[in-house]
Amino acid sequence: MQVSIHEKAFNTLKNFESGLQELIQELQTAKATKKDIDKVNLVVSKLQSAKQHFNDK
Repeated sequence: MQVSIHEKAFNTLKNFESGLQELIQELQTAKATKKDIDKVNLVVSKLQSAKQHFNDK
């Protein structure tokens, strides 16, 4: 079965989100500043919006 481009985009975004979540955990462990962690969280937020868009297709 062939995966649609929307499914492929969704899965790619989902994998990227997992990597960013791991990065956030590493930043927290390394006692990074809240500002640094918030910047990554902003990317996660935008990513979730894009992921939702492709999941709805």
